[in-house]
Amino acid sequence: MVDFKNGAVIWFTGLAGSGKSHIASYLYESLKQRYKNVLYLDGDEFREILGNFSYDKQGRLELSFKRAVFANFLSKQGMIVIVSAISMWNEIYEYNRNNINNYFEIYVKCDFDELIKRDKKHLYSRALNKELTNVVGVDIDFDEPKADLVLDNTNFISLDKELDGIIKKIGL
Repeated sequence: MVDFKNGAVIWFTGLAGSGKSHIASYLYESLKQRYKNVLYLDGDEFREILGNFSYDKQGRLELSFKRAVFANFLSKQGMIVIVSAISMWNEIYEYNRNNINNYFEIYVKCDFDELIKRDKKHLYSRALNKELTNVVGVDIDFDEPKADLVLDNTNFISLDKELDGIIKKIGL
C-alpha cells in the first residue's frame, strides 16, 4: 500500500520497448484526476533536461541515481512522483528501497523477441548487428528486479486492465 497523502514514488522499470512509459503515463493521467500533486518523470525527458550523460553502464547509473534523488526530494515535498526509466540495476533498486518512503516498484517485463518486434528506434536491431553499443539487454547486462508488481507486457491486453491491476496492488 502506498500512502498518497504524504508523497510517494511509483517507479516503473523495464527494457526499452517494454511499455513502461506508456503504462506510466496512463497511470499519471488517471491519478491526476484524483490528486493535484502528481508528477511524471520520463527517463528520456529527464536525460534531456540534465544534459550529457553517456549511455554506457556508468553513465546510466549516474543518471539513474540523480533521477532517484530528485524523485525522493519531490516525494518528501508531498508529491506523488511517477518515474519510468530503464535503470535496471541492483544499486538503484537498493538505493530506492533504502531511501525513499512510500516507494512502489513496477517491473514491466517483456520477452526479448517481442521487444525486437516493437523496436521503433531500431536500438535492438542495430545493437545485434554491432552498429550500436551500450544497449541495455544486448551489450549491457541488467538485474531483473524483485518488484512490488510485475506486469508481463509481452502480450499486451489493455491499458485499463493494466491500470486496474496497478491500482488494486497499490491500494487505491
